[in-house]
Amino acid sequence: MNNLKYIGIDVAKNHLDIYLFPQNKSKRFKNNELDILSLMEYIGSPQEIERIILEPTGGYEELVLETLASNGYNICQVNASQVRAFAKANGILAKTDKIDAKVLADYGSKLPSRVYMVLSPELKILRKYINRRRQLLRMIVEEKNRLIKEKDDELILFMKEILTSLINQKKLLETKIIANISNNIKLSKIKKILQSIKGVGDITAAILIADLPELGKLNNNQIAKLVGVAPLNKESGMMRGKSKIAGGRKHIRDTLYLAALPAIRFEPNLRDFYSRLKLNGKPGKLAIIAVVHKMLTILNARLRDFYLPNRKSQFFLQS
Repeated sequence: MNNLKYIGIDVAKNHLDIYLFPQNKSKRFKNNELDILSLMEYIGSPQEIERIILEPTGGYEELVLETLASNGYNICQVNASQVRAFAKANGILAKTDKIDAKVLADYGSKLPSRVYMVLSPELKILRKYINRRRQLLRMIVEEKNRLIKEKDDELILFMKEILTSLINQKKLLETKIIANISNNIKLSKIKKILQSIKGVGDITAAILIADLPELGKLNNNQIAKLVGVAPLNKESGMMRGKSKIAGGRKHIRDTLYLAALPAIRFEPNLRDFYSRLKLNGKPGKLAIIAVVHKMLTILNARLRDFYLPNRKSQFFLQS
């Protein structure tokens, strides 16, 4: 019998509700540094715990996540919609912080979850810059849309000033992002490997470095599912539906989709691969997603060779 604990943590802005399974114990702690230390004393050493499960909550989970992971606990972030579906499947319709913590612990005891990867200080800063750039891009699009509809000259002037400021901030952030990678020997090497495929520019490489640190550390099927480019079959009885992609890290998928467009033009192997798919009747967008999948597979193999230098991959010979 496995006597290790599974712990669910329901995270709120001001407090953390925890549930220990199978001990059936629960307790509430404040979401601050001092109480998280008390939480660690309460749950025991990392060796006594199989897995700690929590959901992303818009940043409120960062302190407990980083503290526990840095102290050697196996902690997993899981998709909130999957946990809710799990609760409903088990007949749990009520929703409170205590119940949610219990459901998370039960989920962790029954279903496999990927352990959270602790980021280096350099990657944490890079990820913050990347996230801020993504926010600025959304604000720029929103302001441009408002500007198109506005008729008042004075308001148009105000909007243009704001838009100029947002664009300048984005450019400044991109300069910082590129500089941060250039000033780090390891990140520079990773960036060079990522840019070995034409179409992967400075910012695309930075996004992959910051938001897909698992690249090169998982097998090809795992990394495809993580990004959401693995085709999912839809079959029932005699019905054979079309395979579709779903879930995963959409912003990574979108980034690689844009990188695939020039890659199809300038990478001979990817261009031939895309042409074959089109000749076989594959619709354009689906063919591009297939190219994204192939790009991801190649980059995963090349980075795996970087982390495990004694293992040479066939993908080094392809392009």
